[in-house]
Amino acid sequence: MYEGKNGVIGIEPKYIIIHHSLTKHGKVVDWNAIRDYHMKEQGWKDIGYHYGIERIGEKYAILTGRAENETGAHTSQNKMNFQSLGICMVGNFDLTRPPEPAFKLLVDLCIGLCRKYDIPVENIKAHRDYASYKTCPGKMFPMAELGEEVRKRV
Repeated sequence: MYEGKNGVIGIEPKYIIIHHSLTKHGKVVDWNAIRDYHMKEQGWKDIGYHYGIERIGEKYAILTGRAENETGAHTSQNKMNFQSLGICMVGNFDLTRPPEPAFKLLVDLCIGLCRKYDIPVENIKAHRDYASYKTCPGKMFPMAELGEEVRKRV
């Protein structure tokens, strides 16, 4: 790893950490609004996550954040930012399960990242696993199902 002008570059991800934005779907609070908040209010160089999943119009899409080899700003506990990729699903999954099309995109994204970096399925974690005072990625988020679906195809 080396410290470049854009932050620490050269992380080797060993984990994937799943988050939710704790916001309702909508035009006001979306991926770009989260990015603006992280950059303008927090003073970060970019959004804290490596990827996001959000509804755009009638379809869900995978959106890019920080480069995969760049330290995230999503899970400071246990220095997980230095050894993980952060994925944020836009929505509040304390209230409801993620929509099926969004969940399927997340499964596909996790499969690709697990294959690319040889990340064991057991290392796909919820943010709450490290920040026990949070429910992230939501009380209704099916973490066990995510692991099962990824395991079938890795």
